[in-house]
Amino acid sequence: MPRPIRWLLLSLGALFIVAIAGVAAITWRSHLHEGTYYGPHTDILHIGERVVTPQSTRAVVESDPAWDEDSCYRDRPIRVRLDSGEMISIPRHDLHR
Repeated sequence: MPRPIRWLLLSLGALFIVAIAGVAAITWRSHLHEGTYYGPHTDILHIGERVVTPQSTRAVVESDPAWDEDSCYRDRPIRVRLDSGEMISIPRHDLHR
């Protein structure tokens, strides 16, 4: 095989490998930042999950009316049981895991 053709094939092979690596890197990076429109903390809170209120009070989730993992209604009322035993409803965006 002539030398120019050999270099052409090697260059095309290297370009193909770099392109595949680039696509893989972009795909991997895009999955790192997956989230909903309002951010990563708008998903469903599961019953029994520990959360913290804005006053740094610990609580346990009793119910979350969200319909799926990507529920974007940030003000939906989450019913929680405080460590004191009191049951309250608080907007989702005020709770932290």
